Amino acid sequence: MSRPDPLDLDALFIERERAQVTLDSIGDAVASTDFRGHLTYLNKAAEHMTGFLQDIACGRPIGEVFRLVHAESRQPIDCPVAESIIQNQKQSVDGHCLLLRGENTFVPVDVAATPIHDRLGGVVGAVLVAHDVTAAYELSSRLARLALYDHLTALPNRTLFADRLDRAIGLAKRTGDSFSLLYIDLDNFKEVNDKLGHQTGDQLLQMAADRLLGCVRESDTVSRQGGDEFLALLINCGDMNAGILCAQKIVDALSAPFLIDGQHLRLSATVGIALYPFDATDALSLVRAADTAMYRAKCAGRGRHERFSATTSTLRKIESE
Repeated sequence: MSRPDPLDLDALFIERERAQVTLDSIGDAVASTDFRGHLTYLNKAAEHMTGFLQDIACGRPIGEVFRLVHAESRQPIDCPVAESIIQNQKQSVDGHCLLLRGENTFVPVDVAATPIHDRLGGVVGAVLVAHDVTAAYELSSRLARLALYDHLTALPNRTLFADRLDRAIGLAKRTGDSFSLLYIDLDNFKEVNDKLGHQTGDQLLQMAADRLLGCVRESDTVSRQGGDEFLALLINCGDMNAGILCAQKIVDALSAPFLIDGQHLRLSATVGIALYPFDATDALSLVRAADTAMYRAKCAGRGRHERFSATTSTLRKIESE
C-alpha cells in the first residue's frame, strides 16, 4: 500500500484550517450532526449562543443543546435537524422562535437545517445554522408598540383602546356582564400648556397618566385619546357605584398639585361615566355617552364627575344646536 503524499496531507490540513477559521469568524451559529442527530461540531458562535462548549456538546442529541421554544407560548419547538435528515431536504423553523440559553435567557433566532451527503448521495448527517435576530426582533417590537401606544405617555392609543373596548363588549354580550367607561378631561390644561410651554405640558401629561394608572386595576385600560383627554375601561365593573368611586378617585388624584421644575402646578379633572349595556350597546355610542356626561359635568363646574342619563344627552344636544 502506497503512503499518502505529504503534499496532499498538507493541502488537506490547510483546507481544514481555512474552513475552521471561516466558521469561527462568522456571526451565525453553525453546528453539524451525524445521521442520528447527535452533535459532532459547534463553531464559536454556536458555543456562545447556546452556552455549551464543543467538548461538552459533542455526542449529545442536538435538541438538548439547541433548545427551541415558541416566542409567545414558550412551548417547545422540535429542532429541524431530524426532519431534515428524514426528508433529505432543507428544513427551517418559522418565525417567533427563541433559543433557550441557560435557565432563563432567550435569544430570538431564525433556524434552518440542511442534510449532509456522502459521495454516493446518502444522508450522513445535517448542518444547522441559527441566526440571531435580536436586533430585528427589538425593532419589530418597537414598531408594533409605536402603532398601538401613545408615544408620550406610553398608554394604549385610540387604536388599541378601540380593540379592547370591542373585546369587552363581545365578552359582555356572551356572559351578560356589564362594565363602566370613563371619559376624563383635564381642566385648564391648555392654559398651563400655553403659559409654561409644551415641554412642561408634556411632563404634566405624563404625570397625569401615571396618576390615572394608580386609580385603576391592572385588568383595566387607561388610554390617551389625544390632547388632554383620556378614557378608562373598567371591565367586570358593572356596579355603577364602583364606576363612581373610581371617577371620584381620579378627580381627587388629579386635583393634587404637580411638582415640575420647582413649581407646584394645579389642575383638575372632569369625568363622565357610562355603563354598558344600560347607556349604550355599541362602542361608538358608549364613548359618546361618557363624553356627553363629561361635558355636562364640566358645564356644572368642572373638577367633578357625572353619570350619563337620557336627560344629559338631550341637554347637550340642545346646547350644541
